[in-house]
Parts: sequence; C-alpha cells; structure tokens
Amino acid sequence: MGKLPKGWNERRFGDITINFDGKRIPVNSGDRTDKQGIYPYYGASGIIDYVEDFIFDGEYLLVSEDGANLLARTYPIAFIAYGKFWVNNHAHIVQARIESTQNKFLEYFFASFNVSEFVTGSAQPKLNQKNLNSIQIPLPPLPEQTRIVSKLDALFARIDKSIALLEENIKHTKGLMASVLEEVFHSSVKQISLSEIIVKTANINPLLEPETKFTYIDITSVNSQLHQIENPKIIQGKDAPSRAKKSVIVGDIVFATTRPNLKNIAIVNEDYPNPVASTGFCVLRTKKGINNEFLFLCLLSNNIQEQINPFIRGAQYPAISDKDLLKCKIPDLSIVQQIETANKIMMLRKKLSLINATQQSKLTSLKALKSSLLDRAFKGELTKSELPTRRDKL
Repeated sequence: MGKLPKGWNERRFGDITINFDGKRIPVNSGDRTDKQGIYPYYGASGIIDYVEDFIFDGEYLLVSEDGANLLARTYPIAFIAYGKFWVNNHAHIVQARIESTQNKFLEYFFASFNVSEFVTGSAQPKLNQKNLNSIQIPLPPLPEQTRIVSKLDALFARIDKSIALLEENIKHTKGLMASVLEEVFHSSVKQISLSEIIVKTANINPLLEPETKFTYIDITSVNSQLHQIENPKIIQGKDAPSRAKKSVIVGDIVFATTRPNLKNIAIVNEDYPNPVASTGFCVLRTKKGINNEFLFLCLLSNNIQEQINPFIRGAQYPAISDKDLLKCKIPDLSIVQQIETANKIMMLRKKLSLINATQQSKLTSLKALKSSLLDRAFKGELTKSELPTRRDKL
C-alpha cells in the first residue's frame, strides 16, 4: 500500500467498524408493512423491493457480498443507506466506529478498492464477512477524513453534472439520427416489402473443406454502436461451428435476427477471404435497382423495429425469423432517389459519429478522473493545491 502520510495508519476494516450480516428474506413476506409504514429493502444490487423483515434505523454502510457482480462492477460495492430499511443476507451491514471513522469515507474507499483477491468461491463467489474484516484501509485522522470527503463530494458533484450533460448530448445525437431516418419513411407513400428487393443467398459448409481458412462473421463481430463489422474470426473449415453456414459477399447486409432490438446490422464492406456468416443473421443481398446503403439505413430505423416487434418470439433469446423480417416494408423510391437519400444520410452519420466519438472520449476522461481522484485520496495526495478550481474546466 506504499508509504502513508504522517498521521495516517493502516487499519483492518473489522477493527474500525461494527459489522454484521443481513437476514434471509422469506419469499412470502406478508403484507410488506408494519405499524410505522413501508420501508425500502436492500439486497446485493440496491433497492429492489419492499418487505416486512429485519428493520434497521439510522445511517449504515451496506457492502455487497455478491462476488460475481463485485468483480464485474455492475453496481457499486458499497453505499450508505439512511433512515429505516430492511436488508437481506446478500449485503453486510456496517456501522463505522464514530470516534475514529466516517461511513462516507469508507464508502469512497470501497469505490476505489479492487476487491478481487478477497472474493472466494467459484459456483457462488462472495465477499464473506471474515474477508471483509481483513481488508486493510489507509485511515487518516477524523478531521482529514472529513476534509477528503468534503473535497470528493464537491468534485464528484461537478464531475457527475458534466457526465450527465455529456450523456444527454449523446442521447440527443442518437435521437437526431433516428429522426432523420424516420423522415425517409415519411418521404414516400408507396412501400415495398424486403422480399421483393433481395435475392436468395446460398448456404455453404466449411466442414467440407477442412484445411481451408474461412473468415467467420458472427454476431460478436458486429459493433452495434457503429454498425460495422470489426475483427471477424479466422477459422479453419474443420473447426467451423455449426452456425457458420451463410455465404456472404461484398455489399451484402447482415441483420442479426437474435435480439434484433440491439441492431447488430452491418454492410459487408471488405472482400474477406472465404467469408461465411452465422445463421444468426439474415443475409440481405439487393437486386439490381436497389441501393444497398439505402436499404441498410432503412433497417436501422425505428420504423423497421416497430414492424418486426409483433414477430419476435422467445423470452430468454428473443428472435425473429428470416421469413418474418422479409415481410417488413420500406419506401419504394427510384434508384436516383435512393442514392441521393443514402448519400445525404451517410454524410450526416459521419458528422454525428465524430460528435459522438468526441463526447464519448470526454465521458471516458471524466470517469477516469473520478478514479484518479479516489486513488490520490487514499494515498494522502488529495491536497488543496492539486484540486481544480471553479474556474477550471473539468
């Protein structure tokens, strides 16, 4: 943990807190009320329900024990709950010893802490109470904890505000793109089904050529944000998965029929050696007189999503059949109108993509700044002179 500043000590978590576990909540929890009303219930992933069991009253630090999610960091490892609430047995309830430690200081510590070496178990990995109590924490005097918490609160409030604005801008950029695509569908009263504008494609069997190398395009090869094929796999015919069967050529459009709402859609823009696509795609090869970029842009529209929704089947792996996808309709424009429309929208997409990339880069930098501030805080390096002022831009 490196050399600590003067006055700081390294302490075991169990020595500076009162730590006890929640209680398993029965599935049938009655009317979920008590004489004083309904209170929130906390599990490993935060507030998830309201139940009548194991009530606490006050301010507590709740530390998740769900190791799998802690390692994936799909939600915070720890947060503070205030007031009256219940907790189940997937979270540790912690009360800092007031004379030496602030709960909020501990919450920030866990936001910076790599918990991986303290998580045990394979089938159901968890952070048990024994391991939680053994974690070593760099602990400054209480006044310094208060100063650090105050500085982090102020800085994080500003950073989070900037993050929220960027996320709103990204959402607006995507919404603008969607609105432009919708205009295409309102530009023509006449519609034509996909089945009328594409040619039937063939299936191939790479296993019949065991020593030949194939370029395998599966759903993970498609960037669903940029709608581009990225890093398709190179496989030998003998190692081809059973789903590697659809023949594709340059200019084809691949449309993922599994979880179609994710819009894993892309044009095959490279002349890959021996390309083969997964049966998880519908391959759309346009007839003469149909511009493939125009069709591609139509497929990205929410209008197509609305058309396919009634045909989606399955809960765990929602999917649509190729046959049902081909029932969808797009505007029936002349080839000249298709090309003009596609060129206009593709140029706009490039501009919006650049704007989006810039915003995403700023977003990443702000999140990295939060991590950096936390790291410096627990090394005792969060001095006043190092902090940005109000006049500085985050």
